Amino acid sequence: MSVELKAVSFEIDDEKFAIDINHVDTVIEYQKTTKVPEASDFIEGIVNFRDGVLPIINLRLKFNYPQFQDKYKAKVLVVKAGEKKFGLMVDEVKEVMNIKQEQIEESPSVGGTKADYISGIIKTEEDMIFLIDVEKILSAEEKIELDKVIRS
Repeated sequence: MSVELKAVSFEIDDEKFAIDINHVDTVIEYQKTTKVPEASDFIEGIVNFRDGVLPIINLRLKFNYPQFQDKYKAKVLVVKAGEKKFGLMVDEVKEVMNIKQEQIEESPSVGGTKADYISGIIKTEEDMIFLIDVEKILSAEEKIELDKVIRS
């Protein structure tokens, strides 16, 4: 029996991505964020979440796609990376997928170091899906910036 990975798939601008379900906390509707002064463009802002503050990352901007036409249609995937939680704004959350190890191709080294967060490409009959490594989605500098956002 082959190793299976459960992943949550989502879309950004007709491209398909997936994140290991172990890193996903929940999915919430987009809500108006509070802008953080001097934060990077892709940091949408912060929202109240449970008993704390949740920074929201706009994956369209982070991945260099066009901005959302209507942010209020976006979904927010709340993910955990280490001790941190943050929201990833995506167009649509699709499904929980069972992925067999043999469906995952190693990530081609395209796009230089920027694509470090792509840990592989899942091949299905219909699609190629980028498997995102939540731990690497933010660079060391961006993680420091996110810490400042959470503490502000």
